[in-house]
Amino acid sequence: MVAFALLSVCCAGCWRSALTINADKSYDGRTINLRIGDGVKLSLEENLTTGYRWEFLSRPEPACVIVMDEYVANTNGLAGSGGVHNWDFRAVDKGTCAVSLVYQRPWEKDTAPTQKFALTMVVK
Repeated sequence: MVAFALLSVCCAGCWRSALTINADKSYDGRTINLRIGDGVKLSLEENLTTGYRWEFLSRPEPACVIVMDEYVANTNGLAGSGGVHNWDFRAVDKGTCAVSLVYQRPWEKDTAPTQKFALTMVVK
Protein backbone atom coordinates (compact mmCIF):
# COMPACT_ATOMS: atom_id res chain seq x y z
CA MET A 1 0.00 0.00 0.00
CA VAL A 2 2.82 2.40 0.88
CA ALA A 3 4.66 1.53 -2.34
CA PHE A 4 1.52 2.29 -4.38
CA ALA A 5 1.12 5.65 -2.64
CA LEU A 6 4.76 6.56 -3.33
CA LEU A 7 4.43 5.49 -6.96
CA SER A 8 1.30 7.62 -7.32
CA VAL A 9 3.09 10.68 -5.93
CA CYS A 10 6.21 10.14 -8.06
CA CYS A 11 4.22 9.76 -11.28
CA ALA A 12 1.70 12.52 -10.65
CA GLY A 13 3.13 14.48 -13.56
CA CYS A 14 3.75 11.47 -15.83
CA TRP A 15 0.25 11.22 -17.24
CA ARG A 16 -1.35 13.75 -19.53
CA SER A 17 -4.66 13.67 -21.26
CA ALA A 18 -4.78 13.48 -25.04
CA LEU A 19 -4.41 16.79 -26.85
CA THR A 20 -6.83 17.79 -29.61
CA ILE A 21 -5.87 20.53 -32.06
CA ASN A 22 -8.62 22.34 -33.98
CA ALA A 23 -7.19 23.14 -37.42
CA ASP A 24 -8.60 25.14 -40.32
CA LYS A 25 -7.25 26.64 -43.55
CA SER A 26 -4.76 28.73 -41.55
CA TYR A 27 -2.88 25.47 -40.84
CA ASP A 28 -2.05 24.99 -44.53
CA GLY A 29 1.64 24.16 -44.94
CA ARG A 30 2.27 23.75 -41.21
CA THR A 31 3.91 20.93 -39.30
CA ILE A 32 2.53 20.05 -35.88
CA ASN A 33 3.91 17.68 -33.25
CA LEU A 34 1.69 15.07 -31.62
CA ARG A 35 1.98 12.20 -29.19
CA ILE A 36 0.24 8.87 -29.59
CA GLY A 37 -3.42 9.39 -28.66
CA ASP A 38 -3.50 13.06 -29.66
CA GLY A 39 -5.95 14.21 -32.30
CA VAL A 40 -6.46 16.85 -34.95
CA LYS A 41 -9.89 18.13 -35.99
CA LEU A 42 -9.60 19.66 -39.44
CA SER A 43 -12.44 21.80 -40.84
CA LEU A 44 -12.42 23.22 -44.37
CA GLU A 45 -15.21 25.06 -46.20
CA GLU A 46 -16.76 23.04 -48.99
CA ASN A 47 -19.68 23.61 -51.35
CA LEU A 48 -20.98 20.35 -52.80
CA THR A 49 -23.74 22.17 -54.72
CA THR A 50 -21.08 23.54 -57.09
CA GLY A 51 -19.54 20.11 -57.62
CA TYR A 52 -16.35 21.05 -55.78
CA ARG A 53 -15.13 18.79 -53.00
CA TRP A 54 -11.97 18.07 -51.05
CA GLU A 55 -10.10 14.98 -52.24
CA PHE A 56 -7.06 13.33 -50.67
CA LEU A 57 -3.81 13.29 -52.61
CA SER A 58 -2.11 11.69 -49.59
CA ARG A 59 -3.69 10.15 -46.53
CA PRO A 60 -2.29 10.14 -42.97
CA GLU A 61 -1.90 6.39 -42.53
CA PRO A 62 -0.27 4.48 -40.93
CA ALA A 63 0.92 6.75 -38.07
CA CYS A 64 -2.47 8.51 -37.96
CA VAL A 65 -5.95 7.25 -38.76
CA ILE A 66 -9.11 9.02 -39.84
CA VAL A 67 -11.73 8.47 -37.14
CA MET A 68 -14.37 10.79 -38.61
CA ASP A 69 -15.02 12.18 -42.10
CA GLU A 70 -18.21 14.21 -42.58
CA TYR A 71 -19.72 17.08 -44.51
CA VAL A 72 -22.05 19.44 -42.63
CA ALA A 73 -24.28 21.69 -44.74
CA ASN A 74 -25.00 25.24 -43.61
CA THR A 75 -28.39 25.53 -41.95
CA ASN A 76 -29.11 29.10 -43.04
CA GLY A 77 -31.81 27.94 -45.47
CA LEU A 78 -30.17 29.47 -48.54
CA ALA A 79 -29.84 27.16 -51.52
CA GLY A 80 -26.27 26.60 -52.64
CA SER A 81 -24.70 28.06 -49.49
CA GLY A 82 -22.30 25.17 -48.95
CA GLY A 83 -20.98 23.96 -45.64
CA VAL A 84 -17.92 22.53 -43.91
CA HIS A 85 -16.04 19.27 -44.35
CA ASN A 86 -14.70 17.90 -41.04
CA TRP A 87 -12.09 15.22 -40.46
CA ASP A 88 -10.83 13.87 -37.13
CA PHE A 89 -7.35 12.36 -37.24
CA ARG A 90 -5.90 10.34 -34.34
CA ALA A 91 -2.18 9.61 -33.81
CA VAL A 92 -1.79 5.86 -33.29
CA ASP A 93 1.92 5.19 -33.91
CA LYS A 94 5.21 7.06 -34.10
CA GLY A 95 5.98 8.49 -37.50
CA THR A 96 4.93 11.21 -39.91
CA CYS A 97 1.39 11.76 -41.16
CA ALA A 98 1.25 13.82 -44.35
CA VAL A 99 -2.22 14.99 -45.34
CA SER A 100 -2.56 16.57 -48.75
CA LEU A 101 -5.94 17.67 -50.13
CA VAL A 102 -7.13 19.37 -53.31
CA TYR A 103 -10.41 21.20 -53.86
CA GLN A 104 -11.75 20.39 -57.30
CA ARG A 105 -14.55 18.86 -59.29
CA PRO A 106 -13.83 15.11 -59.52
CA TRP A 107 -14.67 14.94 -63.23
CA GLU A 108 -12.28 17.81 -64.14
CA LYS A 109 -9.03 15.82 -63.94
CA ASP A 110 -7.23 18.05 -66.48
CA THR A 111 -8.09 21.25 -64.61
CA ALA A 112 -5.91 22.59 -61.80
CA PRO A 113 -7.56 22.49 -58.36
CA THR A 114 -8.94 25.79 -57.11
CA GLN A 115 -7.38 25.21 -53.66
CA LYS A 116 -4.79 22.99 -52.04
CA PHE A 117 -4.21 22.10 -48.40
CA ALA A 118 -1.28 20.29 -46.79
CA LEU A 119 -0.63 19.45 -43.15
CA THR A 120 2.19 17.38 -41.68
CA MET A 121 1.72 15.74 -38.29
CA VAL A 122 4.81 14.29 -36.59
CA VAL A 123 3.98 11.69 -33.94
CA LYS A 124 6.68 11.28 -31.29
